[in-house]
Amino acid sequence: MSLEDVVACGGADVVRASEDVRRGFELLLRGRVVQPTKTSMRSPRPVPEPEVGCINFMPSLLLADGEEILGCKSMGAMPANVALGLPRATGLITLFDAHTKLPRCIMDAQVISATRTGAVSLLAAQKLVPPDTQEVGLIGAGVNMRTQLLGLQQAVPGLRRARVYSEGASKDCFAQEMSRRTQLDIRPVASAEEAVRDCSFVVTCVSRDDQPVVRERWIGQSGVTVFSIGGFEVEASLLTRMDRVIADRWVDVKSRNVQTHAFAVAGGLIPESRVEDLGPILAGERAGRTSRHESIFFSPVGLAFEDILVADRVFREALQRGVGQRVQLWSSSKWI
Repeated sequence: MSLEDVVACGGADVVRASEDVRRGFELLLRGRVVQPTKTSMRSPRPVPEPEVGCINFMPSLLLADGEEILGCKSMGAMPANVALGLPRATGLITLFDAHTKLPRCIMDAQVISATRTGAVSLLAAQKLVPPDTQEVGLIGAGVNMRTQLLGLQQAVPGLRRARVYSEGASKDCFAQEMSRRTQLDIRPVASAEEAVRDCSFVVTCVSRDDQPVVRERWIGQSGVTVFSIGGFEVEASLLTRMDRVIADRWVDVKSRNVQTHAFAVAGGLIPESRVEDLGPILAGERAGRTSRHESIFFSPVGLAFEDILVADRVFREALQRGVGQRVQLWSSSKWI
């Protein structure tokens, strides 16, 4: 299935994707998800990952309503692509037949990956961000920030304004496009500091994420919420004064070891016991935000079951609508 096919079958719908993701977290808590940690393949050259890129392999198996759903996302990421007019990250999702384990569908991964990332933030914001929050500071103006804002608008009913910063002209294009799509007042600003200073809600999602773009001194002392969607985008020292530090699933964050909370734990700034998982919060087993004065840091690494559940729904809709192209992989069993 092409990118256009995926969009036509609901792959870009952040609200529907949030329903898929919520279902996935419920299954995860019930022990019905086989979720290996993300495997990242990168060049052995001793240079930062954003300079050489990487390829992530993300398999998952879910036991849902007596049915096995199996798949794997293979996603290449190269920040330098942006300057070439190419996507920073793209790849394929392969779904497998539960009984034969043969491939049953291969589809574009770019749309689903971006949409489920926005869907996770939608779910997290419902629990962690005060609903009357009126303004958000955004750093980054790519595809993933677009899905972030679409999700956050659904989750935070009081949202009215956004400040956005990115390098180059992308912030201006983002402000124009997303103002039309969301009816929010979105203003491009000249620096990262201007985007987040005095803002109680901050979201970072940049293509080059191996150096902090948010400094601790720019963030208020209490009642702030910081969503870090990429890697090392926020100074690790900020976490020492956060009341809550939340991952989507800490074991995966620690294994990938490229994000602020992983660095903060590894560097001894905060104990590992302080990092919470999002799943129990979504399920109501742990509290979300408990007061307006609470300061919360949330950073997801991305979990394969999210992609696979969205892809499975898209595939089922494609079958019903006759969308996509059938490909014959072989005509003889001699080679198998």
